[in-house]
Amino acid sequence: MSRQDTRTPRSRHDRGYKFLFASKKIFLDLLRCFVRCGWVDRIDSEDALEPVNKSYVLPDFSGKEADVVYKVRLKGRTVFFLLLELQSDVDFLMPLRLLLYEAEILQDWLKGVPKRMRRRKGLRVPAVVPLVLYNGKQPWTAARRYREVVEGAQDFGEELLDFGYVLIDVNRYGEEELLRLANAVGAAFYLDRTVEDTAELVERLRKVLELLKRMSVEEQARLVQWIRYVVVERLGKPEREAVAAAIEAAKEGEVGAMITNIERSIERIKRRLRAEARAEGRAEGRAEGLAEGKRALAKKLLMRGMAVEEVAELTELSIDEVSRLQQES
Repeated sequence: MSRQDTRTPRSRHDRGYKFLFASKKIFLDLLRCFVRCGWVDRIDSEDALEPVNKSYVLPDFSGKEADVVYKVRLKGRTVFFLLLELQSDVDFLMPLRLLLYEAEILQDWLKGVPKRMRRRKGLRVPAVVPLVLYNGKQPWTAARRYREVVEGAQDFGEELLDFGYVLIDVNRYGEEELLRLANAVGAAFYLDRTVEDTAELVERLRKVLELLKRMSVEEQARLVQWIRYVVVERLGKPEREAVAAAIEAAKEGEVGAMITNIERSIERIKRRLRAEARAEGRAEGRAEGLAEGKRALAKKLLMRGMAVEEVAELTELSIDEVSRLQQES
């Protein structure tokens, strides 16, 4: 990815996911873990997936293009296309955009059909199944079917075109649910969820690094680069520079060394955050009374996702008291 590619959060997000899902294994994991459709079970293996390396840029939507397209073979020789659209915000014209992308995909398919075949009665057109991956903070409120955006749709019957799409909403899944998957897709979604501050994001990075050690080399390499282009930019400046430097310090292919470098950087960041937390606690303690200040700080750290034991160590409160505060909040 070029420097220009990563200059805006939207382009970093979209291009980061396009890079991640260029792996057939990771894309198949996405389908098996997040798409509840019967046809997913009929995809035998990664060999049934063929990436379509072409951008379907539409003049109606300047600067927008279909994000990920795969040609898929099912058991029984059924062949169809999967279109994955990446969204950081709600697009109320999504059904229309998907329709235009589908038409472009089918038009391109038709160009590859010999003219003598096009005249045959038995010729069948491949299906195009649209998926939308959404990571925005606000609930997805766009129409889920094409007829919902057609004016006067109630006046027409079966002669009116209609279709729906599969929505994958990153923020809808629970944190533990994503971590239990122990794969690159679950880890990416876990990191891509909305966080309150740098401390919470750093703690999530630490948990994902533990998962990384159990992934394949390909998954490790792609997820680390995804972290570099998508997640690191969301850190505060000191943390961003430290983690980016840790990734750059390892030579290409040395994923193990890269993970170790990131872990060391995160530990240094956590020590600094602890020191800041202690200083904040002392300040709150002087202002509100030492005991009350510690409890207020403990609640704040728990809300950031810090473990009970670590909060107890930082605030010098007992584990039982911190556990009670966690239940109250």
